[in-house]
Amino acid sequence: MFIDIYLFSLPSDVDRDDIEDELQATDGFDVVGAGTGADFVNLDVEVDDAVPRERALATVAGILRRLGSHAGAHVRVSDTGERIAVDDITELTRGGHGPAVGSQ
Repeated sequence: MFIDIYLFSLPSDVDRDDIEDELQATDGFDVVGAGTGADFVNLDVEVDDAVPRERALATVAGILRRLGSHAGAHVRVSDTGERIAVDDITELTRGGHGPAVGSQ
């Protein structure tokens, strides 16, 4: 599965490379493309088939939240083509429950 990440607001102390490094360091995630436009940053991420879809989305959302880069961000998921606001993705809970994914 591929997840395309679109970011519109980065904190002054975070850049695209910081997010890319976090994703690359995560098992099952491979950043295969990236770009920067006048008003946005995007990252193209290939996710190993062994990683469940919900866990992949929760991982991306968690990294963006931790780096303060989630405001206005959205992802496009290749398996359905849907666009999901990062703020609609709920991270995995400690009780082992999967995340809820909005906008489906």
